[in-house]
Amino acid sequence: MTLSLSKPAKKQIKIGNIELKGNVYIPPMAGFTDLPYRILCREFDEDVLMSTEMLSSKAMIYSDQYKNIHEPNKMDIPEGESLTGIQLFGHEPEIMSEAARIATDAGARFIDINMGCPVAKIVNGMDGAALMKYPELALNIVKAVKSATNLPVTVKTRLGWDYDNLNARDLALMFQDLGISALTLHGRTRSQKYEGNAKWELIAEAIAGLEIPVFANGDVKTIEDVKNILEITGADGVAIARGTMGKPWFSKQVNHYIATGEMLPEPDAHAKLELSLKHCKLMIEYRGIEAGTREIRKHIVKYVHGLPGSSKVRGKLSQLNSYEEAEEMIFELMDNLKYDDRN
Repeated sequence: MTLSLSKPAKKQIKIGNIELKGNVYIPPMAGFTDLPYRILCREFDEDVLMSTEMLSSKAMIYSDQYKNIHEPNKMDIPEGESLTGIQLFGHEPEIMSEAARIATDAGARFIDINMGCPVAKIVNGMDGAALMKYPELALNIVKAVKSATNLPVTVKTRLGWDYDNLNARDLALMFQDLGISALTLHGRTRSQKYEGNAKWELIAEAIAGLEIPVFANGDVKTIEDVKNILEITGADGVAIARGTMGKPWFSKQVNHYIATGEMLPEPDAHAKLELSLKHCKLMIEYRGIEAGTREIRKHIVKYVHGLPGSSKVRGKLSQLNSYEEAEEMIFELMDNLKYDDRN
């Protein structure tokens, strides 16, 4: 199916020694971009760039969770995976440097530095978007990470701390001078968090003339959004986070559209439900029954959204305790679909 939208110009993206065939990056989402989620996204799209969940540099060095076999390792990257990086947060250059070494040894293909997370517990520790208030420290962190690894180093920021302090462009130029390989820019300030609308035109102003690849980020949920954000910002690619929730096939649709102007079909309702069960099985295998069934609940809600009978499933999800219970709920929805087809 060809859309009535004009196809954006496809740009070739190279991040250090990584030559991308696609133009989509799925950046970290806490509690979402774990290994099962990334496995499913990769099955649909061999060309999408991805990152692990955001990792605390201090936790990587000091926390026992990375030595405890009963806890999943957030740095897990499948053998042979060539397009997955590890994103770090922290505000101490020497700690970030050591964390970069650990991430390099863990098999990351690039190191992404988070300077955009707006969550209070992150910024209150002077991490994430708080670093935009301290440009000298931000620069020292980039220097420290680059000195610790031979991998490409990228950075994710927002427009600024607030609208009185829009310094994304100044930082981007300085990061570029330090040799970062790519930038992801979210079109909101920290003070906005995830409220209001992403200002794509301000992304355009911030990245004008940059020589490094840029992924524009914020409010990308449809192919039309992809077309508009790329045309307005002039970015090389698009970073899609929440828009992939419950839609691990979306990056494939986007990459195909950018390359051809054609829209791949959406999986039908039955296929989405089967995929939710596959995700559930992967999660339980990875996290164990208790943690796996707890974590899959938020994913199933996304998969079943808008389907007949989905409101009943949402009500039952808080009590989900096994794969068999998930299967029973999903089969009930499948029966609802058959009933709708008959009528």
